[in-house]
Amino acid sequence: MLVGFLGPEGSFTHQALSAFILKQKKQNISAMPFQTISQVIDAVSSGKITNGVVPIENSIEGSVGETLDQLVKTSQRVNINHEVIIPIEHCLITKQKNLNQIKKVIAHIQALSQCQTYLKRFLPDVMLEPSTSNSLAVKIVSESDSLELAAIGPEMASAIYHVPVREKGINDEKENFTRFVLVGTETMKPTGRDKTTIAFGVPYDKPGTLVNVLKSFAGENINLSRIESRPSKKALGEYIFFIDLESHKEEPALKKAFSEIASEFSFYRWLGSYPRWE
Repeated sequence: MLVGFLGPEGSFTHQALSAFILKQKKQNISAMPFQTISQVIDAVSSGKITNGVVPIENSIEGSVGETLDQLVKTSQRVNINHEVIIPIEHCLITKQKNLNQIKKVIAHIQALSQCQTYLKRFLPDVMLEPSTSNSLAVKIVSESDSLELAAIGPEMASAIYHVPVREKGINDEKENFTRFVLVGTETMKPTGRDKTTIAFGVPYDKPGTLVNVLKSFAGENINLSRIESRPSKKALGEYIFFIDLESHKEEPALKKAFSEIASEFSFYRWLGSYPRWE
């Protein structure tokens, strides 16, 4: 089983994959890092890898637009097979023991924004350099001869690239969690504790359509755990709605709700039914 993840090694996505392997007690899994979310999902679609792990939602920053957009665009055989939720703890990782000697901090833009209080208090004059990922930032610090560099990243990256953790938990919000999804081509069977993720559009010239859709789910006592909209990228004012439902597509109540509202959609895509992360 070859599983791709948003890399490089030591990223939070790599950490999520490790958590999935540990919980599922999976054997014989090989991991392959990719540079972008789109590359991971495209590799699953083309059959280059069997599964891929990508971030989909952060409790601080919200949904990951690239993941949602790519899931809608890719082949319909690619869907969400599992979810993984892990706490996000940002660490200051550097070879430098004296904070006053650090001149530059490298990290993903989200990590920089999530650690503003610490940076302003302890490193107010340093240069902040965005990176495509936090683990790449740690790798850059590892390969540099300069002792004036630091990175913000996960403790896992510190271990992989052999750069000491100067301080743990420097993120402003301690209740910081990211939800990742494992995508593949398998259709998961109901477990009794499932989620279904769908994407759909409604005609902009039919007022009340979205309300009717939501009422159908409520009428069948189906809980919605997330709803958001993103531009369709086809016309101004046209949106795609993404909904997480606490049900499996094979459950009678959800089947009935879908049968009532199928005609309301201008666009519909089932993105997966999968076990909820406990």
